[in-house]
Amino acid sequence: MPKTDPAAFLEANRSTYDWMLAKLAAIDSSREPEAALRMVERIAGFAAEFHPGCFADGALENVAFRIGKELSVLPSEISGSTLPTPGPGGSRRVLHVTPRVFGVGGHTRMITHWIRNDPDSRHSVALLYQGPAVVPETVASAVRDSGGDLVVFPETFSLLDRAVWLRAIARAGAELVVLHHFASDVVPTVAFAVADTPPVAVLNHADHQFWLGSSVTDLVINLRSVGAAHTAARRYLARNTVIPIPLPDVSEAMPRDVARRELGIPAEQVMLLSVGRPLKYRPCGEYDFVATANRILEHVPAAHFYVVGETAEGIKRFLRAAPHERLHFVGTVENPASYLAAADVYLESFPFGSQTALLEASLSRLPVVPAYAPLFPLLVANDDALVDLLPNPPAETEYRANAEHWIADPQGRHALGAKLRERLLVDHVGEGWLGRLRQLYAESDALKHEPREIPVAPCSRSGADLSLSVWNVMAEGEAYASGTARDVAWAALCHAASIASIAGDVGAARANALRALLHSPTRRASWRLAERLVLGAGMRGLRQRMRVSKSNARA
Repeated sequence: MPKTDPAAFLEANRSTYDWMLAKLAAIDSSREPEAALRMVERIAGFAAEFHPGCFADGALENVAFRIGKELSVLPSEISGSTLPTPGPGGSRRVLHVTPRVFGVGGHTRMITHWIRNDPDSRHSVALLYQGPAVVPETVASAVRDSGGDLVVFPETFSLLDRAVWLRAIARAGAELVVLHHFASDVVPTVAFAVADTPPVAVLNHADHQFWLGSSVTDLVINLRSVGAAHTAARRYLARNTVIPIPLPDVSEAMPRDVARRELGIPAEQVMLLSVGRPLKYRPCGEYDFVATANRILEHVPAAHFYVVGETAEGIKRFLRAAPHERLHFVGTVENPASYLAAADVYLESFPFGSQTALLEASLSRLPVVPAYAPLFPLLVANDDALVDLLPNPPAETEYRANAEHWIADPQGRHALGAKLRERLLVDHVGEGWLGRLRQLYAESDALKHEPREIPVAPCSRSGADLSLSVWNVMAEGEAYASGTARDVAWAALCHAASIASIAGDVGAARANALRALLHSPTRRASWRLAERLVLGAGMRGLRQRMRVSKSNARA
């Protein structure tokens, strides 16, 4: 938790969210359904990135739900098209729905592992927005081997077109629909707003975010118990279950010496590893992964730290200090197996962790240092099988101490790695995971699709909501962590100006940028913000004249 009160950030987020809702209300959704859906999509994307004090909201979602409820005929653009539908076969027909799949990331691996671990079902995948991007062969082959179909929606489709296609595919070829959707995906809400479709489950892979879909969800499949409790409390959904993330067994993993030769890493080197998307390594308030990594490397001269998923160039503009010479950003690696095999200690990113990456490290027998003092419990790994073995350190000093302890204790780290792997084999791999999946299917088989509107959500100002609002504070406001009220007030004004600009509220953006400038006229960030949002080139000219004036005064 930051040293300073983050309430101002939540208030700024909520104010902008409410302004966007007012814009949505001004659209006649019966006459302009596509425009209304685009606005719903935009607002949900904003709410997912800048927490507005709720995780589902009827004021937003019900607009899309009502459009879907009235959607009864094919739009003329696709009325003559042949709809691809999964054919018969397999004991159960499961349709996985997702915007797109990538070459890297836990989202895609989750879908692939599910299909590979469930050979008794026929799995099809609908890709709503894959576009020209190549579908990874891991996904395509998994679908193909299960006897299912891979359906890539045409790029030219409108949101309504996509919803109609998705509804038709589900009706014709599925017994269960599993949404692996992203927070702002409005298409599933429109598609499943009617009762005559298969039951709909949501794979809750973004349990820390606002997302659309509560109105059409019959069952939430959470990946951890803490996520299930949060869903029940904040998403207007009572039917929850938990299934662990499926993982492939790595018992035949590459030997350590072979992996090190492949990567060019000396046998005697102490190798620290972290894996995650670039977003997960950006500083936020007092949390600064690079600064912490630097301190660890200063204390352990023999160690090198490898970060898979980010590049030195990508992290550069977010740095507060230069990375240590033994901190290596190796970029995107589609399969980090060789890094996992070569490493000695795994460190989770913070303040945004990675559940899948941490589990894969644990399954590879690596000792793990979990993220410290989470801003919000769902922002970091929190797996049921490991929670007692991997408590989150209470502060950055303990995080560094844990890392240094495992570096200095090879025997102890091997023992911890073995214990972590043993735990995961019970529920996350093979027959253990299949047993959990059978329980899930037993529950889903009894479901009937029951779409309904959800309540309008108030803005919660709990401690958890306040902390979550700090995540993704705009770059101009990140200096608030120094701990003074003045810093917080200035940072909140910068943040309010930036997010108002993102939303399109020009008046609020300019007003808050000017307030930030008046509040702290000596900060360069204040001037940059004012230049960008208020006067553009004119402001830059004014700033230059002030510099000349100061220079003349000194002379």
